[in-house]
Amino acid sequence: MPQTTPTTLADIDATWLTSALTEGGTLEPGTQIGAVEQERLGEGEGFMGEIARLRLSYVSGSGPASVVAKVPTSDETNRATGRSLGIYEREVRAYDTLLAEVDVPRPRAHVAVYESRGDEGELLEQMIKAERLPLWLLRRLVRREQTDADVPPCILVLDDLDTLSMGDQVAGCDAPRAASALTAAARLHASTWGDRCPEERHWFVGGDVVPRLFHAIYLDNRKTFERRVKPMFRPAVYELARSVRRSGLERIRTLHARAPRCLLHADFRLDNLFFDDAGDVASVIDWQSCNRGPAVLDVAYFLTGSVDPSTPETVIDDLLAHYHAGLVDAGVHDYPLSQLRVDYDEALLLLLHRMSGLDTLEFGDDRGAELIDTWLLRMDARLARIT
Repeated sequence: MPQTTPTTLADIDATWLTSALTEGGTLEPGTQIGAVEQERLGEGEGFMGEIARLRLSYVSGSGPASVVAKVPTSDETNRATGRSLGIYEREVRAYDTLLAEVDVPRPRAHVAVYESRGDEGELLEQMIKAERLPLWLLRRLVRREQTDADVPPCILVLDDLDTLSMGDQVAGCDAPRAASALTAAARLHASTWGDRCPEERHWFVGGDVVPRLFHAIYLDNRKTFERRVKPMFRPAVYELARSVRRSGLERIRTLHARAPRCLLHADFRLDNLFFDDAGDVASVIDWQSCNRGPAVLDVAYFLTGSVDPSTPETVIDDLLAHYHAGLVDAGVHDYPLSQLRVDYDEALLLLLHRMSGLDTLEFGDDRGAELIDTWLLRMDARLARIT
């Protein structure tokens, strides 16, 4: 880019944005932005990035009236966790290279910049080599990595989706809206199913590449997670959460080995979905966690996070059948509904392993804390089917 890449929302000015949007082909040469007015978005919804709507006025030429900019979070705890997981490079690369051939509605990326230091691939190689270390040493390595908040300059400038209706995970959704979300998930998964899954890159791998590392993260947070959920989970579900200490590592390996791979969004929840007036998903945002893995993980993640706890399991089974029908309609014929149901139950348990990592993040007060508490109560309800 011709100007220094902004590292905070406050660094974005008319000069940089004019150059960036012209370089990206959004603005015609000679167009000049005169002023940029910012409106912060996403408070209590996203924890790894900071987002603002930029309202633009022009002194010459014309262009979009507004765009949305996203930069890494200023919270050092969350930014360090994001850096250690590679999410900032992953999201930029997803918009830049990965999603062009995927059947999923998403905002256009007008600008996608990640100023690579050149050692990101080496970090993955080191993590893979570290898989051979004893778990106690892996845990020490994880704690060290999660204190480094040095993220290279990176920024996304995306379409403004203000004409669409954003989902609300705290409020949750009814079965028809959940079915709409799962229709979009089925399209995403089917278009990248099996052999069609994008090839592995250092920023795009599966959750089974470093399973012992993920288990080390779980072990570091297990006790605080169990203390948090004990008053929220029923006794039988709480015992399931405790059992993940023994079974979590093998569950990662087993589910990834037996289920076909596809492109996972991996943060598929209402706050990342936008709906049109007909109630259909019109855009999916926040691709920081996308990876290669079993589609059922996205399905279980969505249902545990979005559907009211009072929803009967018969309705959940109907939603699973609806999702499966979407896969079949899109050409997936090697994954029977009976296997999806078995894998869904397994994915619920694997999510217990994954959710422990929430205790490494800062959620602030108000909506962020409410979101997590609501999510855990919904997870308790969904896990009842396997107690």
